[in-house]
Amino acid sequence: MLLASAALAISPEALSTRLAEVAELRARRLGTEAPSIPADAYAKVAAGEVVTGLEDADGTKARKIWGVGIVEVPVDRFFSAINDERNKPAYSKLAHSLVLDGDYCAPERVVFQFMPVPLLTDRWWVIQQRINTAVQDASGGRVRELAWRPPPAPEPALSPEAVGISVQGMRVTHTYGGWFLVDLDGTSTLVEFWSWSDPGGNVPVRMASSLAAGSIGETFTSMGELARKGPDCAL
Repeated sequence: MLLASAALAISPEALSTRLAEVAELRARRLGTEAPSIPADAYAKVAAGEVVTGLEDADGTKARKIWGVGIVEVPVDRFFSAINDERNKPAYSKLAHSLVLDGDYCAPERVVFQFMPVPLLTDRWWVIQQRINTAVQDASGGRVRELAWRPPPAPEPALSPEAVGISVQGMRVTHTYGGWFLVDLDGTSTLVEFWSWSDPGGNVPVRMASSLAAGSIGETFTSMGELARKGPDCAL
């Protein structure tokens, strides 16, 4: 299994100790809009569950979604997988993920992503992705963060390939999110994911948030599969 089983999960006490060790690094994360994960969620995670939730955000109907669990993958391999734009579409709901500005797997890059939406208009967006190199270096690689938000103006132009893809869908302009990873024992990783997005159009925002939260466990599994396969990024 890619998600930790109850037999292999960390004890609540050991997980609590590890969280306390990285609390100072958590305060230095790039994803300042990230929702707060309640403390009782980690007790369930220690038992092998993937726990998800929603948090209301001021000024918008779009709710922030979050999920937390343990994967049986070393932190560097999982981090490489979530940064692997070239192979990610084969292991996620994305159909396309194209780097518009910056190098492949670079600490900062602007990315075009396209997601088919069954029975509705497909969606695409442009995001600035950033790797928190300061936290990674301070932890000796044992804590990792990838965060994204809309790119600052002026954003790079779409590539010809992205232009051809974009005409098939509707643009999403409000999208923030990130991953926060904590190495537990060299072979398993505490994984936290969050997203805050408004799909636009006629999609009820609160319903969309609830559906997205329900798919987080599947996302953890698929990224774990890519990590085990061996992503192209080496981070």
